[in-house]
Amino acid sequence: MFAALAFVALAFGDAAAQTEAAAQRADDVTGAPPLRYVPDDVRRQLDGEARDVKARTKLGLQLAEDRLARAANASNADRFEECTNELGVYEAIVADTIRYVQSSGRTGNKLRDTFKRIELTLRGHVPRIETLRRGLPEAHAVYAKATIEFVRGQRDQALSSFYDDTVIPEPIRPGASSAAGVRTGTAAHPVGDGEKKPEQR
Repeated sequence: MFAALAFVALAFGDAAAQTEAAAQRADDVTGAPPLRYVPDDVRRQLDGEARDVKARTKLGLQLAEDRLARAANASNADRFEECTNELGVYEAIVADTIRYVQSSGRTGNKLRDTFKRIELTLRGHVPRIETLRRGLPEAHAVYAKATIEFVRGQRDQALSSFYDDTVIPEPIRPGASSAAGVRTGTAAHPVGDGEKKPEQR
């Protein structure tokens, strides 16, 4: 009898542990998405190339690529939250790079060449993020999917600017490097505007 009671207690303990784990996974799904922000060290690197639009664009795209590589490494090591956080920084760098080119005052072929470079680079990023998404648990894959939609929106911006004769400058906000950032998942929110993305479901 004692053995039977011990077995029943053990079974109830396992069931309770599974229920708690399931609840934790549900909390992860409904948790806040990663922040979209440009870290201070990245901001300093970008500001170092502020006088040369071509060089700054090249650097911005390279830094974005670096964040994708970091995200992939984190995913391979099962550090899924770190992976999605890297995607948030990636989005911020991409948005900042496009906004900077738009506000550079350039016109004509040089501007179009720059936007074409951005568009081609982002086109190559989409399949990489899709591969990353397939390797993530559902709770984190939703954020990778949002990043894919974000990149497509930024590509549209770059293509629109490429085909326009002129580009309306947009001011770069002083608070762009704020660690507070914004939540990722919207197509073109400026970095540091204090808004939050819609809740992921």
